[in-house]
Amino acid sequence: MDRSLKVRVDTRPLYVRTEEALRKLLATYQPGDRLPPEPNLAQQLGVSRSTLREALRSFEERGQIIRRQGVGTFVASASPRIESGLEVLESLDTLTRRMGLRCETQDLNITEQSADEELAALLAVPPGTPLTVVTRTRVAAGTVVAYMYDVLPASLVPAEQLREGFQGSVLDYLLAQGDPALAYAQANILPVQTTEELGQYLDVAPGTMLLLIEEITYTDEGQIINYSRNYFIPEYFQFHVIRRIADQRYSGQE
Repeated sequence: MDRSLKVRVDTRPLYVRTEEALRKLLATYQPGDRLPPEPNLAQQLGVSRSTLREALRSFEERGQIIRRQGVGTFVASASPRIESGLEVLESLDTLTRRMGLRCETQDLNITEQSADEELAALLAVPPGTPLTVVTRTRVAAGTVVAYMYDVLPASLVPAEQLREGFQGSVLDYLLAQGDPALAYAQANILPVQTTEELGQYLDVAPGTMLLLIEEITYTDEGQIINYSRNYFIPEYFQFHVIRRIADQRYSGQE
């Protein structure tokens, strides 16, 4: 019987693997530290200098490194890291405001469309139901950190009405409206790879790993009011959950 272990081959594009390796390397440095010269760095990562330069250019555009002609490449100041527990339903705007950061919105698009089979099932509405769709990129402390997609029944939130008072957070908008009242959300947390379209919004290479929080928000009566997909760049977030010991009275133990 063959008991040898088969190592999984990483089939992702080379530039994706290079950026991931460079990201891990940067995490071992402090802001202001100088990186090794390009030939040494390329040898350390096991890639060509041209591949390394492309990765460095991408990191420079995102403000993670500073390249000084004739001097060297330096690690930029630490990017914002947003920490939060997931027990309470609150918006990214609320999280960043609590940290003293400013959260801005880019590429905002509010449109209306008819529910296809998939969205109709998610929102528990008939196919063809008018929907309000909101997409946007979120920026914290000048850094692109997330891309958000929300879908709501247009009968509850018409697109034209939403455009008038929207500040970046669908959750905060609904809470401010107060009717219908929100009660809870069911969320799935998944790792996903960046698509080409998402990469353009988030300024990361296709194939880069993202953290997806897919969420359905309900009213007190159990009505679905919002379906959302929020894509976060993991290096800027740290989510946690408080877990408690089960009540032994109901565990079947004496």
